[in-house]
Amino acid sequence: MIAGIVLAAGGSTRMGRPKMLLPLGGGTVLSASVASLLQSRLDRVVVVLGADAETVRREAALPEDPRLRVVVNASWGDGMASSLRRGLEECSDADGVLVALGDQPGMTGERVNTVLDASRQGALLVVPVSRSVPAHPVLFSRELFPELRSLTGDVGAREVVRRHESDAVKIAMEPLPDIDTEEDYKRLVERESPLTPPSPPVGGIGDS
Repeated sequence: MIAGIVLAAGGSTRMGRPKMLLPLGGGTVLSASVASLLQSRLDRVVVVLGADAETVRREAALPEDPRLRVVVNASWGDGMASSLRRGLEECSDADGVLVALGDQPGMTGERVNTVLDASRQGALLVVPVSRSVPAHPVLFSRELFPELRSLTGDVGAREVVRRHESDAVKIAMEPLPDIDTEEDYKRLVERESPLTPPSPPVGGIGDS
């Protein structure tokens, strides 16, 4: 069983307003990001909220899907690593986790499935790369869960990726832009509009 973890707990300090709730294609930035993961063959998708959690949960227009779980990281101010740990709490039975960001609505189900296909080779780590720079989403095998849980601060999983880069399956992919500023959001709307998050199919990779 492979689960997805969507990190969406940050305080949007550079944006100045909750970026997960920014309107996009009839939904929000977060709903577009999550819908793409639900289009894939992931068995479970865990969305980790933090800052303004109840408002985001209420107003994000997240898709309805039995595979979707929304949890809150009460310690989100400690950094991204704490949100990753919170997500892993919901994935203790998974054979691997695919980590994505809530502010990257350019994600597609096809991109996720390409990463999942590479993981079937028994890879410890699957990393999309663009000109040797790691991109998202990254898939970590269960063997790496203890290292992910030991992370602290706002580094996310980058340290684990660096540590095991020589063992990773690397897939050439274009980078996904983050939405950190009003200018980022404006460029996204101009490029993607109209962007309507598609209805995800029911189903997954299957329990192992």
